[in-house]
Amino acid sequence: MSKTAYIELPLKPEHAEDFANLANSDEGFALTQKQPGFISAEWMISTAEDGSTCFHLWETWESPEHFGAYLQTPERTEGSKFESAMMNWAAGELRVCWGEPTGVK
Repeated sequence: MSKTAYIELPLKPEHAEDFANLANSDEGFALTQKQPGFISAEWMISTAEDGSTCFHLWETWESPEHFGAYLQTPERTEGSKFESAMMNWAAGELRVCWGEPTGVK
């Protein structure tokens, strides 16, 4: 059965637009969608009343192992353009939680 990962990354407010542009680029979700085991993704960037920003992502994969294999691709490993941008633009720790896809009984 498929699993959904909820991923949360606090962002430096001045880099929220940069991160959105990266997510929408060929190096972002266009690449993710081509990975074996990928099913779907939804994301948003929120801004709290205090001005802090946070990236929220819901990705559904055939299994957490497929997601893990995706994170080992050269475009996502430590030192990659995407990973470096995430770490430079982050304002806190990345958090990943797994659950059942919404609406699945």
